[in-house]
Amino acid sequence: MNLKGKVVIITGASSGIGAETAKLFSSHGALVTAVGRDEVRLTQVADICEALHGNRPLCVRVDLTEDGGCEEVVKKTVETYKKIDVLVNCAGKTIVSSLFENSMETFDDLVSLNLRVPYKLCQLCVPYLKLTKGNVVNVFGNKGVHRPGFLLSAILTSALQSFTVSGARDLSCEGIRMNAVRPGVTRTHYLANFNVDEDLMDLTYNEIAKAQPQVINEPEDVAKMILFLAGYEHPNLTGNNLCLDGGATSC
Repeated sequence: MNLKGKVVIITGASSGIGAETAKLFSSHGALVTAVGRDEVRLTQVADICEALHGNRPLCVRVDLTEDGGCEEVVKKTVETYKKIDVLVNCAGKTIVSSLFENSMETFDDLVSLNLRVPYKLCQLCVPYLKLTKGNVVNVFGNKGVHRPGFLLSAILTSALQSFTVSGARDLSCEGIRMNAVRPGVTRTHYLANFNVDEDLMDLTYNEIAKAQPQVINEPEDVAKMILFLAGYEHPNLTGNNLCLDGGATSC
């Protein structure tokens, strides 16, 4: 798939799916803006992209939930590359919570990063995506099974699914596509949010796979699906929520 010269913003690019997506897009000739909060890991991803493919991403270290964070990403991208072709909303996180909590802090934190940031970035990118007939790829979890402690994740997953479908309809009049990749359990830093020791990560993922049952995704597999949706070979492919979970669930 040839994306040579296409300008792609990828959030959450300092690790996991976002990092592998930045590497894959760079290998296909894209000019990448890699967005993340961890400067060291972001630089490591950029070094790999440059060493393997000759394209060094524009690194933007920023907290997207802070005022002006999303604006900074778009401004620096346009200043550097003069256009935007693709937005990949990959940043997100999960925290165990429930209705028994008395604080709204976790709710506000997750809604801000997982829902408000993708919405805001889309708003900011639309004027540029109109010019390039570009597209948006949202990345968030599959439907899964509702379990105690993951109420907010279920709410946000449903909201992002609706955002993708309804957003695609809104944007279609300008020739902009919007789709979503919905991976099942993926071998990323996800388990670090639950204080799982690094040495026990693989064992934990294997046990999760037995319990589902399903195959654990590798970040590279998800990146390939993102690349497929972001490509220009299928101009009528929009408004889709594509699950990548070995058939464990259905969207």
